[in-house]
Formats: sequence, C-alpha cells, structure tokens
Amino acid sequence: MKPTLLMRTAPCSRLLAYALTASLALLAAAPLHAQGPGAKAYGEAEDLRKQNRNRDALEKYYEAVRLEPSNYKYYFQLAKCEYKLGQTDNAKESLKRTVDFRKNFTPAYSLLAKLYKDDKDYENAIFYYGEAARYETDPSRRVQYKLLLVNLLINEKRVDEARRQLEEAKAIDATNPNVLFYLGEITSEEEKWAEARQHYEAALASERLKDAEPAEKAKYYYGLGLALSKLGDAEGAKRAWSRANFGPYQALISQQMLETNHVYYYQVAVGYFLNGAYDEADQYAAKALEIQRNFSSALTLRARIAAKRGDLRAAESYYKQAIAEEKTPEKRGRLLVSLAGLQQGSNQPHEALSALSQAAREHPPLAQDPAVLGMKARTEYALARYNDAVQTLDALMPVTTDVKAKARYSFMLGMAARQIGNAEKAREAFKGALYGPYKQAAQVELQALDGK
Repeated sequence: MKPTLLMRTAPCSRLLAYALTASLALLAAAPLHAQGPGAKAYGEAEDLRKQNRNRDALEKYYEAVRLEPSNYKYYFQLAKCEYKLGQTDNAKESLKRTVDFRKNFTPAYSLLAKLYKDDKDYENAIFYYGEAARYETDPSRRVQYKLLLVNLLINEKRVDEARRQLEEAKAIDATNPNVLFYLGEITSEEEKWAEARQHYEAALASERLKDAEPAEKAKYYYGLGLALSKLGDAEGAKRAWSRANFGPYQALISQQMLETNHVYYYQVAVGYFLNGAYDEADQYAAKALEIQRNFSSALTLRARIAAKRGDLRAAESYYKQAIAEEKTPEKRGRLLVSLAGLQQGSNQPHEALSALSQAAREHPPLAQDPAVLGMKARTEYALARYNDAVQTLDALMPVTTDVKAKARYSFMLGMAARQIGNAEKAREAFKGALYGPYKQAAQVELQALDGK
C-alpha cells in the first residue's frame, strides 16, 4: 500500500501549527503602543489582560475602539481577547476591522486564517493565509505563512496551487527543509521518484537540520526511503527507514517493508486467483516479479492464470520460465509434471512425455508417483507406444488403490495389451475393469477375445 500524501504530511502539519502558535505568542507579547483618545482605556485593557481579567479587559477594549474607531491596534488586541474568551465570531469581525484600517497587518490575517481553520472553513483559511503571505515583508515569516497555506492546499487536494506556493517559497529560501520536504511530498504523490529523492536529500543536507533531534528528521528519512524503494534501491530504502523509525512512521515503515516484499504481492495474487479474479491475480503476480524477477512461484501462478484464461501458449511459456528459475530439484520436477499436463491437454504428447521423463530425472520419486505414471501411460497410449504403455501400467497398478482409477487403468492396460497381441494379459486386464463406467466396454472386449 502506497501511503497517501495526507498520511505522510500529518506530522509536518503539527510542526507548522506549533510554529504558528509560537509566532502568535511572540506577537501577543509585543506591545502595541497607543496614543490618542482611546490610549488610556487601551492601556487599562492591556493591564487587565495581563492579570488574566479578560472580561474586564474586554470592556476597556470596547471603550478604546469607541473613542478611537479607526485604530487597527485596538481592534487586533480586542480580537485576541475575544478569541481567548471563546467569542470566535466576534474575534473574526474585529480582525476584519483591523485589516480594514491596516491592509498590510499580517498578524490579523494569520489569526483570521487560524480561526477559520479551527472551524474547518478551509476555503476562508486558505484565503487569509494567502493574504498574510502576500502582505508579509519579512522573508522568513512570509515563507512560514506560505507553508501553512501549502498544508491546507494539500489537505484540500489543490496540489497545483500548493506547488506554485512552494516554488515561490523556495525562491525566497532555497534551503528551507520544510519547503523541500513538501516539494518531495508532492513529487512523490505524482510518482516522480527521482525528483522526490533530490528534494528529500536536499532537505537533509540543510544546515538547519544539522543539530535536529532524530525524531525531527524522521519525516525526511521516511520520504527518502519511499523514493529509494520506488527507484529499486531496496538497501538504500532500508538504511533511510532505519533513521525514520519514530512515532507514526513506525507503522508506515512496517507496511512499506511488507509491500516491497515480493512474497506479499504473491500472497495477494493467490487470494485473487482462488476467488477466480484472474485479472487482479495476474496484476499482483506481475508486481511480485517486478521486485524479484526469478520468483518461480509467481511465474507458476501466472502460468496457472493463463491456463484458466485459455491462453495455453502463455501458460507453457511461464511454466518454462519457472522451471528455469527454480533451484530446488523436487520443485523443478513437479513444475515439469504441471507443464506435461498442460502439453498433454494442448495435444503435444511428445513434449509431454519428454517433460515427464525430465521430471523423473530431476526428482526420482516422481517416477513411482501414481499421478505421474497415469499421465505417462495415457501419453504413451496416445502415441501408440503400446509396449511402453503396458510397462508403465504394470508399474502403476500395484500402487493404485482407488477402485474407479484402478478400473480405468485396467481398461487402458487391456486395450494396450490387445494392440500388441497379448490376449491373455488383455483378458485379465479387462476383468479388472468390470466396474463403473468401464464395465460395459470391458464386457464387449472380453466377448471379442472369447470369439463371441
């Protein structure tokens, strides 16, 4: 399972939210000096707020804005007090009044965006973070606003807009690790893995991460590991993931390690195959082979899928590939038996017989296996090699316990013996075939042998 962009960016969102909270705290601590008719009331409101007497402070802020209704600073501090008292709708209106009187006052836009984000009104949150970024003149704060905006755009699946904002942020601060991280995330989502790798590596090379805690670097190493894995560098991916094994990334890494394992995709394919979903089964078997090309079990499964679809030529090709890749003699022998069965069913008796002979050489116990002997006898009979068929059936009869199968092979033995002129052997064999669906035909053969 490929993790979605939202799954992978969540930890970064929390980091940026923390950065926003910190910046707001700094703004709240910075005094907004005032002179004018409302200055006295404003100063009293500030003192009350510092004493945590917010309701009393609120009345003084109201007084200040009544006395000086065009002072943006009063509206901004009033908004923060309203927000602290849970009066978010009033806070929004006060913040809008703030920017009415001071168009470029970015802290008001930032707090407005946060309030709308808290209300899950992401459209307005995006708009106000955009305004904060537009009017901010300090480069580092402007990048911070853009990153907050990018986070929301990604959540809303507006990836093209997010990319544009990131490129603008990169033009301001080319080595900002969070900018590079988000560029990596977006290019990963687009499956541009080489480009994603470059972004993650550039982020990790930033001096700003040099002394960062390992857990803080985890998101970068996780993204890098994913990109390396998709680029076929399994060892590189493991090395990167070993440095990302913190918090939420532990589960994501476990899942990725599972999903980069060819056996995982093979097991998924088997589940679909057993349910008759051959298209899905073939897709996952092919994925397993992308990871490990010599995976004989997946080649065998693709052979079985092709056979179920009626594509016997493809099935034969996959069986031959599986046999060539299989390292275990016993498994090679059994694959050869499966190939022989396919060839027998597609009217290739010579090829089937050759495969059975090779199977017995690969794994000698197969030479005495009842199923293999039965297949060999049928093939020899089909080729009119009656002497060989009699010998094979003589070896098969003592190891056959199923009554119906015994009757079947007895009838075949009788027919082969008759073809080579051994009437006595044929008579004994037909007597053993007087059962089930072979009974009437065996009686006809016995009567013919007795001249009746």
